[in-house]
Amino acid sequence: MMQITVHFGLVALGLGSAFVVGLLFRMMQVKSLRKQILELEREKMQDHAEILQLQKQLADIQHTKYNQQAATPVVPLMEKELAAGDLSKNKRASQ
Repeated sequence: MMQITVHFGLVALGLGSAFVVGLLFRMMQVKSLRKQILELEREKMQDHAEILQLQKQLADIQHTKYNQQAATPVVPLMEKELAAGDLSKNKRASQ
């Protein structure tokens, strides 16, 4: 039977180096994911800013449209003097 001797220091060094490599790999993954999250948040903020800008434009258009409608003069069908003197105003045509 053959004996294999392993030095305890080499096993500890191998485990330690595997731990460090795994730790570095995980840190790179976290950094990459944080970068993606920041990019998505930036994109979301730009989209929200664009939506708010479009809503402001729409509100401005509606406001100007409302102001144009309010500025339209109203022409009465009857003059006030004739309407006040007309006593048959509320009577039916058949009466």
